[in-house]
Amino acid sequence: MKKIIVVLAALTLAIAPAAAQKIDYDGLALRSGKGVDSNLRVAFPMFFGFSMPLGADSATFPQNKFFQSFYYGLEMASIRFASPNSPIEFSLGLRWTFMDIAFEDTSVTYRPSSEGGYKTVPIIEESATYDGTKSKVHTNYLGIPARLYFTAGKAKLYAGASADYMIKGWTKYRNPGYREYCNDLFNRFRASAEAGASYGIIGIFANYSFTPFFTESISKSGVISFGLTLGM
Repeated sequence: MKKIIVVLAALTLAIAPAAAQKIDYDGLALRSGKGVDSNLRVAFPMFFGFSMPLGADSATFPQNKFFQSFYYGLEMASIRFASPNSPIEFSLGLRWTFMDIAFEDTSVTYRPSSEGGYKTVPIIEESATYDGTKSKVHTNYLGIPARLYFTAGKAKLYAGASADYMIKGWTKYRNPGYREYCNDLFNRFRASAEAGASYGIIGIFANYSFTPFFTESISKSGVISFGLTLGM
């Protein structure tokens, strides 16, 4: 994870000077009596933060190592609609997200059960050299966020929702390094509400998934993620 953070930090520094740029796409221009304009914005805003369970059974959610539960999102493009001289703007985007959810009990992981579904099993039974450093689950999503922005000078506030589809999910641990694909462990669809604020290209965000992160046989709890944004 440290190597990933270093790479993302370098990417952030490389993209930051262009983070507020946009490209007008004439083919999407709209004309109406109220003069609605549209443009394709290629800004690559990024989201850096942490995740934690939030829901009816979050107390039994199999993780609680907040600062090891990393969240990263990259919005690859968005189409924005606004009336001239209006502080209100609507956008539809395309975003890639990954989440690491760290287990509080680092001695266990998930494995398929012979009765169907998944269950927690002790890692030490499978690997006598395991040092108990980290045990996590990891998911990748591709999603479409929809937002309503209010702009006042360089300041922006937004609220919205997103629909995400999980591309891949797996369990993993370190020392010895191991990962196992287990898409059936997770809810494949993720519906979220989100809000944020920014000044210039720096901001904050919060995102709450009200659909369960895991299959309901494991937990009905969703996940809240929050942190910093760059390039909104």
